[in-house]
Amino acid sequence: MADFEVHLDSPLPAPEAWRRILDLRAHTAVIPLTTVTGAAMAASDLVDGSRFVARTGLGPVGFDDVMVVQAIDPPTTHSPGSARIRKEGKVVRGRIDLLVTPTASGSTVVWRQRIGVRGVPARLDPVVAKVAGAAYGSTIRRLLARS
Repeated sequence: MADFEVHLDSPLPAPEAWRRILDLRAHTAVIPLTTVTGAAMAASDLVDGSRFVARTGLGPVGFDDVMVVQAIDPPTTHSPGSARIRKEGKVVRGRIDLLVTPTASGSTVVWRQRIGVRGVPARLDPVVAKVAGAAYGSTIRRLLARS
């Protein structure tokens, strides 16, 4: 499994940063070739046990990244919020730990992820971590920039 962390400061208040990052409809808009589906698609609708799927592919060729919310506690303007999401697909496994903390100038976002990709040997974990960290960092920045 590869581990990486994305750490970003945002001028947005913590609840708004949280809302934008966990707006699953927006993930479809900002992640190329990916469509996210599930019963709960807004940050405010996600609860422990919520399931969603990010389908990445072109035409019939692709894979499903199946995810389940294990724990979720949204931030307030004065207290941090956290979420743990388990990845349990056939191709992508692992977990996401999201922490959004209020600051004097907005909020701090920390996205920690452990990711394993079926068929990719462990010796390539540093490459997977670098590529995934860059991709997720870019995605989170784009999500925070959306209104």
